Amino acid sequence: MVETLGFGPEQIRSYLKVTGWAPVSGGSVAELWNLPGPADEVVLVPMKPGAPDFNKRTRILIQDLARVEARDVQTVHDAIATVYHDVTDLRASDPSLSDGSISLESGYELFVSTKRLRVASAAATIRRQGHFRNFPSRARDQAREVRLGQTRRGSYIVPIISQARSPEDVYAPRQDHIDVQVEETLFDRRVTATMSRALGVLEDMAGAEREPTRSEINDSIGEGVTYELCRALTKVVNTDSVSTLDVSFNWSRVAAPPPGTPAQVEFNRDAIDIVDRVSEQLKTKIYTREHLIYGVVTDLSRHPEDDTGRVGVQTLIQRRSRTVWMDLPDRDYHAAVHCHDAGIPVRVRGTLTSPPGGQAHMEVVDFGPDPSLGPDA
Repeated sequence: MVETLGFGPEQIRSYLKVTGWAPVSGGSVAELWNLPGPADEVVLVPMKPGAPDFNKRTRILIQDLARVEARDVQTVHDAIATVYHDVTDLRASDPSLSDGSISLESGYELFVSTKRLRVASAAATIRRQGHFRNFPSRARDQAREVRLGQTRRGSYIVPIISQARSPEDVYAPRQDHIDVQVEETLFDRRVTATMSRALGVLEDMAGAEREPTRSEINDSIGEGVTYELCRALTKVVNTDSVSTLDVSFNWSRVAAPPPGTPAQVEFNRDAIDIVDRVSEQLKTKIYTREHLIYGVVTDLSRHPEDDTGRVGVQTLIQRRSRTVWMDLPDRDYHAAVHCHDAGIPVRVRGTLTSPPGGQAHMEVVDFGPDPSLGPDA
């Protein structure tokens, strides 16, 4: 049985809510929750983390939930502990290894490449470019901010644990500012969404019956594919005791999965041959980088006779709140109005100019709701 819980009443209540339970009575000390159905299950949820019997009561609750869900206690514990997190599992395997182990060298490359994948995905969440000679500092910070879970059997699995928040709990209609702490938290979810989409695009190119074209490789940059991401995959799969790397994305139960993201991707050595060829083209490609900003529409201005409208989006630039101004054509302007009125966060891609002490401006290539925060965003 797990000795350290690693969560409190808030996580327990959220987990019960998303798994179909509902509170029926209680107060500040404890609550009773009911699961409708033939068995009419009822569990007690302790509400005082500082109480002497909190851990004991919580362990009893976890045992009750494990029985109801027909799962083992550790699995239920982990599901509650990560209810506000996305968990990305990297699994290295080889048919010749039946004991779930890999060589020391392969294990080392798996952990190092896990860091490389995450940092490369964070860089592509900030800028779209085929090759990063120097990562943005915000991308490098990712390696310090995400956590690694315990390795698990099933070949050899390394879990990346990153934060996730439901956008319904974050944004409000006609919001006139961003919350810096909230935006910092949401950056983790945006990085995971970038990683999932980019790996999905690479898997599609590697599984096609023909070589990817230059145009397809160029388009893949817009989805977050980079030279560094490709090299991180290659480093793992080309080690002696790994023939396949698969990555599965277990999205937080309290935040809807980003639309268009694969649940799992897999790369064997044949696929890595294609990934290698993609990476070589990305390394040598001359490419004008495009920035990405995320935030809320706070300012709208348009005269009826104008072809474009003036829009201000409050975002984080170098981890500080800034308003970025842009001129949008009719369709995008109406999208900005809708996002402002409904409290929907936006993602904008284009060329950013942000002089110190001056007004930040963006020449926009793409404008719309932030796709990383789920279909309702």
